[in-house]
Amino acid sequence: MQKRSEIVARQGPPPMGPPPPAAYLEENGGPKMLAVIGTFYGLATLTVLLRVYVRAFMRKSFGVDDWIMMLAAALSTSNFAIIVHLVSGLGIGHHAEYFIFVKPQNAAEFFKIAWWYAWLIVIAYSTVKISIACFLLRLADHRRGWRWVFYVIIVVLVLFTIGSVLSLILQCIPVAAAWDFTLRPPMGNAVCYSTETFRNTGIWNSTFNLFSDLLLAVLPVPMIWKLQTNVRTRISLCIILSLGLFACGTAVYKIPLQYHFFEETDWSGRGAWYYVWQQIELNVGITAACLPTLKPLAADFFGAVSALTSGEAYGSRSRPFHASGYLKQQERSGNNSYALEERKSSRPMSAPDSLEEEFKENAGAYLSNKRRASRAAESDESILPLHQHKGILKTMEVEIK
Repeated sequence: MQKRSEIVARQGPPPMGPPPPAAYLEENGGPKMLAVIGTFYGLATLTVLLRVYVRAFMRKSFGVDDWIMMLAAALSTSNFAIIVHLVSGLGIGHHAEYFIFVKPQNAAEFFKIAWWYAWLIVIAYSTVKISIACFLLRLADHRRGWRWVFYVIIVVLVLFTIGSVLSLILQCIPVAAAWDFTLRPPMGNAVCYSTETFRNTGIWNSTFNLFSDLLLAVLPVPMIWKLQTNVRTRISLCIILSLGLFACGTAVYKIPLQYHFFEETDWSGRGAWYYVWQQIELNVGITAACLPTLKPLAADFFGAVSALTSGEAYGSRSRPFHASGYLKQQERSGNNSYALEERKSSRPMSAPDSLEEEFKENAGAYLSNKRRASRAAESDESILPLHQHKGILKTMEVEIK
């Protein structure tokens, strides 16, 4: 059973004596809150739309991770709409006394909407992380061990989300007591979490979100570092895939605010900035998750700018691929004859313009070279060593009798 003081702590300060000055009651930080949230929400929405354009129209590779990110964007939009209603419709941003002396009827509606908002944003957080894990699965298709790691992460995230949502929905029995305080003692007989339990549950959820953000930002680093490419490319890939650390930074700032949330008597004024930081964390996570998928768009943009400044025709540049030596081709006849391909040329090869292609190309080369090295001593697939020379591509048939 909940103590009367705990009910008051979660509902807001008790009625005071005379009302404060009118200027104090009219103070409203809501517009500033909406400006901050709207900026991060707009940036996140833009990156999601660009991601959809790149994956669906440029690359023709729209996948599960993209669908899940669209769901996260829809949940972010729902949360943003709720915040707009709380600020513009109910007066969040004003001091707590506003809901006592000016709009007391708005308090009950606020707590009901806040109940919906609490578990919707939990689902939104987890949806972003599951999308990131599915994206990393696309990069790890050459490595079975890493794929199992990400499968386990996805399952844990799903189970955590279900548990967190149920704990928020069932914080009171009956459920309506979460926003209707007349159902709680001494007027009613509802059973609800204590303030301490409710706070600790929220801290646990936030800590888990911080840990999972950190894990998904750091895990790609050992995968990338084994790629057969130069250090500069590996570092750039690590940076791109570790942008989720920005979301970790917002979570670190938000957790202390959450811990002291019920100690703040001005719950609708100063205390409401906690909701702002929730939205910042969500939208920074969405933005960071979408940026790695925008490489083709960035490549096209900077390629066009470079072409304009250099006077070259856009799209005419290519990346050379150097290879030389002899490689065994498929047998062309039933006898003991082999076709040897002498590769002494430098032939152009277009550069991969998406992060997945670049990662898979390097990962494939790494695994292929690793397998080839293990067979080199006993296989005829490495008849002659490869040397880098310039020249023409020549194919010869040698018949051995």
